[in-house]
Amino acid sequence: MNFLTAIIDSLVNFVRRNPFTVLLIIVLAITAPSLLRGLATVILYLILGFVLFIVVILLMMRWRLHKVQQQVRRQFDEQQRRTGDPFQGFSSFGRRPETPNEGEVKIRQTQHSNEKRIADDVGDYVEFEETKEK
Repeated sequence: MNFLTAIIDSLVNFVRRNPFTVLLIIVLAITAPSLLRGLATVILYLILGFVLFIVVILLMMRWRLHKVQQQVRRQFDEQQRRTGDPFQGFSSFGRRPETPNEGEVKIRQTQHSNEKRIADDVGDYVEFEETKEK
């Protein structure tokens, strides 16, 4: 029952928003019913064409997704056959991540750069004095 009420409310709102369009449709229905039938046929074909276009687009997307899925599955199977480990190709640089021992610390030296990144004339020097609170 709520569905029918919603349809009727939608129609009433359409008539309130578009009174001239509704008047034109009524005049065409009374004076030239064959023209109204032709207009309705054109609108119906447009709607059906749009629905058919959407269905074709959805089917093409589904087909493309299926092809990508097959390609990934093929690459996964090939990697597993080559190395025996299906996840080896997905770690960084094709090797297994190292598991550090507990408490082990690794220190790596970064690249030395003696040149300054900021010129000497950039910024202001602010003098400050340290004070101790008691």
